[in-house]
Amino acid sequence: LTLKGFVSMVVGGFLVGFGASYAGGCTSGHAIAGLADLQLPSLLAVCGFFAGGLVATHLLLPFLLR
Repeated sequence: LTLKGFVSMVVGGFLVGFGASYAGGCTSGHAIAGLADLQLPSLLAVCGFFAGGLVATHLLLPFLLR
């Protein structure tokens, strides 16, 4: 309920929307439908989503929560 928390949620939502649009679909669409069809672009997208989540959790989040 702080301004910092609100800005973080808005920026995070924008980045998720941009990433889904840029990747040609949402994370669950690539992970479920794309990987079930053995599509290489979906595999790369899911690996990128996972790597981005790890970077955000271990590097970005501790910096933002100071």
